[in-house]
Formats: sequence, C-alpha cells, structure tokens
Amino acid sequence: MKEEQIKDEQAYWSNRYLEASTAWDIGAASRPLLSYFEQLDDKAVAILIPGAGNAYEAAYLHQQGFNNVHILDISDIPLKQFADLNPDFPKAHIHHQDFFKHKGKYNLIIEQTFFCSLIPTGMNRVKYATKIASLLVPKGQLVGLWFNHPLTDDMEKRPFGGSQKEYEGYLSPYFDVTSFEPCHNSIDERQGDELFGIFQKKEGKKTQPKNPLHGITLKMMLEQLVATYNWSGLSQMVRIRCFIENPSMNSSLTFLRQTPWAREKIEGLYLKTLRKGLLKD
Repeated sequence: MKEEQIKDEQAYWSNRYLEASTAWDIGAASRPLLSYFEQLDDKAVAILIPGAGNAYEAAYLHQQGFNNVHILDISDIPLKQFADLNPDFPKAHIHHQDFFKHKGKYNLIIEQTFFCSLIPTGMNRVKYATKIASLLVPKGQLVGLWFNHPLTDDMEKRPFGGSQKEYEGYLSPYFDVTSFEPCHNSIDERQGDELFGIFQKKEGKKTQPKNPLHGITLKMMLEQLVATYNWSGLSQMVRIRCFIENPSMNSSLTFLRQTPWAREKIEGLYLKTLRKGLLKD
C-alpha cells in the first residue's frame, strides 16, 4: 500500500473512532472466540490480532496468562485506549502499523472483522490471504469470524461482507480448511450473520510476499487496466487486435492466455501503472 493510501486509511479509521462510529464493536470479547480460546493449552503460543481495535480478545487472553499476544491497528486511537486500560500488557506487543508492512512469525492469527474492513477489491483480498500466510509458521492457523452478508458498493458500510464461497476462494490457495460454517453461538444481534472458520497453512506453500504479481490473476490485472484506461486507451498502450476490434473481457483473456509475449506486455503495463499509483478498482 502506498504511503498516501496508508495515511488515508489511518485518517479514515481514526475518524471512525473519534466519531464513535464503531457499530462492529460489541464492547466485549466475542463469544465464539472465547469458546475457541478455552481450547488452547499452550500459554506461550505466538498470537497476532490484526485490525485489533479495542482488542477485547487480547485483554482476555492476557488475563488468562497468554504471554505472547500481539495486537496491530492502523489507528493509534484504540491502541492508546487499550494500553491505558491494560497497563501490564507488553508495550512491545502493541503495533501501530499498516498490516501489510508488519513483520513477524506467529502460530495463530485471530480474525475479527479485519478482512471485512479492507476495501473489497480482488487485489486487496488476495494480498490479505498472502500476507496472513507469510506471517504464519508452518502449520500455523488463521482462526476467527467473517461477516456472512452480501457485499455492497457503499463505501460507508465498512466493515464489508462477503460469502463463504468467496472467502474460501481467496484463502484456499494458501490454507486447508479445518472448519468453516455458520456460527452457532453468535450474540443475538449477529445470529445468522457470522461465519466461524479455522484454516491451517498449507505445508511447503511459498507465498512470495515480495513478488508484486503473486496472487494477482490475469483477469484481475486486465479488469483493473480496463477500469483505469478503458479499452480505447488500453489499445493505444498495447497494440493488440482484440483490444481494438470489438473488445471483450472473454476474448482478450483467451488470447492473452495463449500468447506469452502479449501477456508479458500486460503484466509490464500493470506493474508500471501499479507503481505510479494510478490503478482504479
């Protein structure tokens, strides 16, 4: 994520906290996650909670003697409040940082509406799955809650929703599904609106976090380039007949998949446009 985008995201979430526009915050640790925590025996397990907000789950784990819990948020407002309320929580385990810049290795990452807080582009969701996998040790687990309601285009509806099939599509290249199903012990206000999942990192899976095209499909690249330049502009930058004469996504993808030199041109243009920060969703 570009520095300007990080600043925009930080300002957006800080304003949400300042305005108390935090409807996702239930004011306590989530019941499904508490039930899961009761099954954990190793108090030294390394745990990360990204997009932690007020981090009620981290406070609970710390009180139960888990001594290697880390929380991360792009806004420092909830983190400062957490530190004030939990003065004995290790300061070095409180990370005011963009998630995609974070470095570390964890046995367990707890998901609590963080995935759903990201702007729901295909690239963002692929980057989430890739980054989560890169932060986990071999056989590490991603565990938590995802909203189970239709995705809308209303940018003020953050956290966004999604479907079980969609979530599995992004996570399955990097994780084996241990369980993923409608949550049976949600609070009353969220009955039928949450999925609870346990995902284990696949063995030997290389995540290539430094490869900017890793996890980005040809279809995603072409869709974003068309959104940025439209077909006429794209045809001027990459002179391919299928972009010029009656262009369509299906015919262009068929040609590009069969023509390595043309695909290389699209990948090169995508990277150039990405580095300039011009890509539109």
